[in-house]
Order: sequence, then structure tokens, then C-alpha cells
Amino acid sequence: MNDLKLAGRHKTARSTIEVNGVTIGGKEIILMGGPCAVESSHQMSQIAETVKLAGGKILRGGVFKPRTSPYSFQGLGLEGLDYLVQAARAQNLLCVTEVIDAASLELVVEKVDLLQIGARNMQNFELLKLAGKANKPIILKRGLSATIEEWLLAAEYILAAGNPKVILCERGIRTFEPSTRNTLDLSAVGVAKELSHLPVIVDPSHAAGRRDLISSLSKAAIAAGADGLIIETHPNPAEAVSDGPQSLTPEQFVQLAGELGVVAGAVQRVFTYGGKGDTLETLRIQIDRVDQSIIELLAERMQIVRKIGDQKRLDRVKDTNRQNEIIQRLVNLAVELQLPAELVKRIYPLIFEFGLQSQIKSKLAQDKDREASLYTLSSK
Repeated sequence: MNDLKLAGRHKTARSTIEVNGVTIGGKEIILMGGPCAVESSHQMSQIAETVKLAGGKILRGGVFKPRTSPYSFQGLGLEGLDYLVQAARAQNLLCVTEVIDAASLELVVEKVDLLQIGARNMQNFELLKLAGKANKPIILKRGLSATIEEWLLAAEYILAAGNPKVILCERGIRTFEPSTRNTLDLSAVGVAKELSHLPVIVDPSHAAGRRDLISSLSKAAIAAGADGLIIETHPNPAEAVSDGPQSLTPEQFVQLAGELGVVAGAVQRVFTYGGKGDTLETLRIQIDRVDQSIIELLAERMQIVRKIGDQKRLDRVKDTNRQNEIIQRLVNLAVELQLPAELVKRIYPLIFEFGLQSQIKSKLAQDKDREASLYTLSSK
């Protein structure tokens, strides 16, 4: 791609874009959230609180909406822009909205922190040139049927016009598959980062078109190398004026955010979950996550116990000395962590007993199978 004179990866270091203290393209995964369309001041205040609680850094909301049907909701315009900006400022968040033409660009450029050029305008070259003259970061969404080369060349228009702050956004492409709204091309994240130095984020909401897939696609995007996520959330998706089926509830959004850190850590990235407050909702979400982790770890422990049992004789399955050593070690650890030692002393004998019974059942089953095999051989 010889024409990628500015967007191409001509250097080892990747570009990062800093916006009022928020760095996109660095080690930290940046979460952006908000409704497809701004509907009211109350709606935006609610969602801004949700985004902040979840650890999000940027509030999104559409005020000018290019819709497939001319009869669909087209946005609140300047009134909606005021709701978006006020809600973001109240929670100390940045904000981003989509521009669709020269007029909308002129109206919002001095009020928001980032601008978005949507999929339908990815090859609106005059708009790209105007965005290149704006001193604001641009989130450039991949077109509905655009190749990666076309996407990067669209970014080149912005860069060539003088704006180096371009963030690529993969949001799914149109394919023959009708099960989802679009097909999320996660391979495009890796390809774009190989060919370009620009940050890449992912919009799983427009890709899936259905909320039940958002969580898994978000985690997959981080694993694939995305620098951030832009996810739709609405106080009441059933009543949303646009894209309700693909919008997460506030509870779902916060829960997903609480799960992103593990995936980020697995690929040497960082996501700081914001749900550290003491509201009942937040605390319950944290409890649910901890309980799930405990059960998953217990299941893993039981699997290891069964493997150990397979290597023991039946008359030596129980090892009292080993159990006592484990309990004492864990009691000492509990004391260090300010956990009641009595809790460990009550729980672990039960865990040992269930593990012991599992090993005995496994050994008896093995012996029975062995006897059956010997009987079969002797009968021949």
C-alpha cells in the first residue's frame, strides 16, 4: 500500500492519542459507552453515571443520526448535543458524537472532545478533508462493505489534511450471514495494526445487533489487540428510539466492565474497573463475580484431586498429614489477609472430604473395570 504515506506503519512505535488526560493506543484499554441516540437530559445523566461507574472514560451519544430510512429518528441536534456535553462534564468524562456533514462538524467541533465519522460516511472524502482540518481526534468507522485498504486510505485523507489524531474503529462488515446485524471482522484489528501505526478500537454493538453477543465479542476484541471498545448502553433498551436490541442495560454494562480486566491482563493490557463504590447494585455485582470465581476454582481443584487419586493406591488415598499441613498454611494466610481462621478450619475439612470420596469412587470404578477386563480375558 504505497499510498499510505502517513497512515502506514513506517516506524516501530505505535501512535498514541491523548485527549485531556486519556490516552488511546497505550497499555490501558479505553471503554466508551452511551446510547445510540441522545433522547433526553435525564437519559444522558443516567448513562453518564453508568459509564463512570463501570470505569469508562468517554461518553458517546448520537445527536445527528444518518438513518437508512428517512422516517427513522434523526436525532435531537443541538439540544441533544447540550444534553451529551452536560452529562459528560458532570461525571468528568470525555464525550464523542458523530458528524455527518460540514454543518454538523461546525456545530459540534468546539463542544465535544472527539468526533466520529460513521460507516456510511467513511468515503465521504470532502467530510474527511474537513475533519483533517479540525483539531480534534477522529474516530473513523470502517464502512459497511469497505476493505481494510479502503478504510486505511480514508484515514489517509484525514491525516493528509493535517490532523494526525485518527482512531480506527472496526464495527462489522456486511456479509451473507443474517444471524447478526453485521459480521465482526476481528482479523481486521490485527491487520490494521500490522499495516498502520494508528490505534484501533472495536464497536461490538453495531456488529452484533443483539445484546446477548456483546460481552463475548468485547472480550474477543481485547484479546485480538483492540485498544478500546465503544459499546451502546441505554437506561431502558426496550424504549430506545434507535438500536434498542443491541443496547446493554446499565447493569449489563457494569457487569461486562467488571469482567474485562481479566482478559486485558491476559494480553498484557490494563483495564481499570470503576465499580468500587458502595452502592447495593455495585456490591452485588462484585459478589456475583467473586462467587463465580470461587466455584470455577473449586471445580478446577476437584479435577486435580481426581488426577492425584488416580496415582494412589486405594488404601493410601487419605493423607492426614498432608491435609493438616494445607490447613495450617491456609490458616496462616487467612490471618495475613484479615480473614477469620475459623472460616478456613470449617470449610477445608469439607473440601477434603468431598475430594477423598471422589478419589475413592474413582479408584473403585477403576478396580471394577479392571476386574471386568480380566474376567473377559479369562473367559476367552
